[in-house]
Amino acid sequence: MDMNYTILSYDDLPAAEAAMLQADAEEAERGYSDEQLAEAMKRTPGRPLAVGSTPATNVIRVRLDDERDAKLERYMRAHHLTRSAAVRTLLDKALADI
Repeated sequence: MDMNYTILSYDDLPAAEAAMLQADAEEAERGYSDEQLAEAMKRTPGRPLAVGSTPATNVIRVRLDDERDAKLERYMRAHHLTRSAAVRTLLDKALADI
């Protein structure tokens, strides 16, 4: 399975995203204090469950045809969201009047 990768520069990203990435890179290059590292070690591994007003414990698996999947991918890229965040956002919009 061949995979093609494209190396991006900051100029290839939206200005706000490039600035955030640059700030993160500079922070990482400066290094972290022992206190910061100790605090990070206290956190539990895995994704946070808080994605709304209550813990997100419900998982829904959905099969999508290619057309819907492509639309979702375009929405994700346009709004800089993960797949899960995009689905939650679209569900919130669709269910807002219920």
